[in-house]
Amino acid sequence: MKRTNSLAIRIASAATTALLALSATACGGSGAPNARSGGPVWAEGQGATEAIGFMRVQTPSSATEMKGAVQHGFQDTTYLLSFAASTGDAETFIADLHPEEALRANTPRDSKTYTTITPWSHLGLPEPETQQKVRTASVCPPCIKDERRSAVQSITIFVQDVGDGRARVYLKAF
Repeated sequence: MKRTNSLAIRIASAATTALLALSATACGGSGAPNARSGGPVWAEGQGATEAIGFMRVQTPSSATEMKGAVQHGFQDTTYLLSFAASTGDAETFIADLHPEEALRANTPRDSKTYTTITPWSHLGLPEPETQQKVRTASVCPPCIKDERRSAVQSITIFVQDVGDGRARVYLKAF
C-alpha cells in the first residue's frame, strides 16, 4: 500500500512539473501570454502604390491628398486607398469600378462607438461611415466579370462631398 501511494505521488509530481513547463513555454517564461500571431497587422512601407496596383485603378489627374495602406489580416489582406479630387473626376472614377448599384446615402454612425478592424485613422482620416454627406456602394469584381480586377473579391466605396466641387474617395478592397 505504501508503494502504491509513493508511485501515485511520483506520477502526480511528474504531471505537475510537465504542466508547469508547458505553461512557462506558452507564456514566454515571463508569466505574460505571448502576442497572438496571425492577427491584423499594417504592412510597413506599403501604401497607395500597392493599393492602386492591387485594385488596378487609375486615379484621376486631379487627385490630391493620396493615402493608402495595406493590412495583413487573419484570412485576407485589405487594401485602403483614399484621395480627394474634383467631384466630376471622382464620379468618373467610381463609374469605372462598375458598382453593382447606384451610390446611396450613408447614415452616419456614432463616431464614439463605431469601431472597425481596418480603421482609416491609421491614415489620419476619419471613418467615412461616421461622416456627413457620404454616399456608399460596393463592387464584387468576380460577380460582374471584371477581368481587370480578377484578384479582387470586393471593393467598398465611400464618396464624401467635401465642398467647393471636391470629393474624398475612400476604397477598401480585399
